[in-house]
Amino acid sequence: MDSLVYLNFRECTSLKSLPKGITLKSLKTLILSGCSNLTKFPTISENIESLYLDGTAIRRIPESVENLLHLAVLSLKKCCRLRRLPRNLCKLKYLRKLVLTGCSKLECFPDIDEDMEHLEVLLMDETAIKQIPRTMCMSNLKIFTFGGSKVQDSTGLELLPFSGCSRLSDLYLTDCNLHKLPNNFSCLSSLHRLCLSRNNLENLPESIKELHQLRSLDLKHCRKLKSLPVLPSNLKYLDAHDCASLEAVAKPMTLLVVAERVQSTFIFTDCFKLNRDAQENIVAHTQLKSQILANVSLQHNSKGLVLEPLVSVSFPGSDLPLWFRHQKMGSSMETLLPPHWCDNKVLGFSLSVVISFKDYEEKSSRFSVICKCKLKSKNENSDCMRFICNLGGWNEACGSSHQSRKLGSDHVFLSYNNCFHVKKCGEDCNDHNICCNTAASFKFFVTDNTKRKLESCEVVKCGMSLLYAPDENDYRLQETLGNDLEEVIATNEADQHENASDEAVLLKRGRHCLQDEEIENGKRVKEVIVLNS
Repeated sequence: MDSLVYLNFRECTSLKSLPKGITLKSLKTLILSGCSNLTKFPTISENIESLYLDGTAIRRIPESVENLLHLAVLSLKKCCRLRRLPRNLCKLKYLRKLVLTGCSKLECFPDIDEDMEHLEVLLMDETAIKQIPRTMCMSNLKIFTFGGSKVQDSTGLELLPFSGCSRLSDLYLTDCNLHKLPNNFSCLSSLHRLCLSRNNLENLPESIKELHQLRSLDLKHCRKLKSLPVLPSNLKYLDAHDCASLEAVAKPMTLLVVAERVQSTFIFTDCFKLNRDAQENIVAHTQLKSQILANVSLQHNSKGLVLEPLVSVSFPGSDLPLWFRHQKMGSSMETLLPPHWCDNKVLGFSLSVVISFKDYEEKSSRFSVICKCKLKSKNENSDCMRFICNLGGWNEACGSSHQSRKLGSDHVFLSYNNCFHVKKCGEDCNDHNICCNTAASFKFFVTDNTKRKLESCEVVKCGMSLLYAPDENDYRLQETLGNDLEEVIATNEADQHENASDEAVLLKRGRHCLQDEEIENGKRVKEVIVLNS
């Protein structure tokens, strides 16, 4: 048995302890998950690297755990009888992942006063921990979850002593009874995902705009949140669903730069206190952001396929913005296109719908508003073009305890989609008449990740307008060229290489999405399918 490296006793519910005196010197992985009657922490090999004790009846981790010098993974998920961790936990210098999720009797976490430099993942959802440790030296920590753990001193919370955790990328603080976040929030300079849903926050610190790497911000069910400060420039996903007290957003809503490359989704569903100025500010900001995005793509000859809208936004309401020139009741519409619609000043389409929700309750993590578009010419012998646009929606849950989204009133969904793929198709096909299409039809519907249409949601109004290149004299664009650019230009330059690689992938996929010509109702039809991830 000295050469045994892997041992699996999963779901051996009758196992209460391992045999006394057993030593497996070569054992690297020991799995005891589901051994619900196991009460004693196993110490059968000092060379163990991965130890899985999920769902066992262990009450404590002994101080002798410090002898497991090679331990890299320790999983104690749903050890509902576990009450304490050893004070010398920091001695596990090679520990990379520690899972304490669902340890409902665990009330404290020891001070980590020696750097656990290899620890990258610390999961502490749904514990009974109420007091934050004074020190947590984890210089390489990347993922931290603390959902459902009710902090007692929530008004004076220092965001867990993570000042040295500059590599932290994912932070989940769902339902932690938080009332305030510290002003030194910007110390988490590598943060990509931040979940603060179901907390008692009334505002966010101004320094949040300095989190230049932040991509996703989840504020769902923060029902006391009253306003939003300026948010980071690279933010891709903001979900403020059911922020019932939210009245105002900063102007600008996010920092903008002329080299804008980040497509974004902003969700304000069930934010019924958003005043008209706030709604108009949100719509104006997303329009300018989409114009800059499309214009940058045009300047870089990025005329390939775009999988998602440039920018999408949703908020309560029964009326489309007045500047939508073409509006119609129902879920479909047809309109004539102006003669200039395919020149370089027209960047794409602005699409919007009003959706009536009839006791809608989310049954999946994805909701999408889809538009089937068709461009046609007065000349019956000319080609017809079809493509699909996504008007946005939502597509991710936050943390481990996801609360379903319920909607019972009308909401506006608005997106800005570029039409470079339409023009690119004409170039690829050597068809100089492709932009002679003078009419367009649009059909809207909603779906989830099952791709089925949702009967509890009805598109009651729809609209379309052309998206034009920004006016160089627009004061909002001039502001973008000013101080905000100086604050974030370094970050955007750092991301340039990454974004260029993504763009190349999209272009390659786009070329393969041009389908062969086929005959439909006696007419030649060329389809361009815009895939939706």
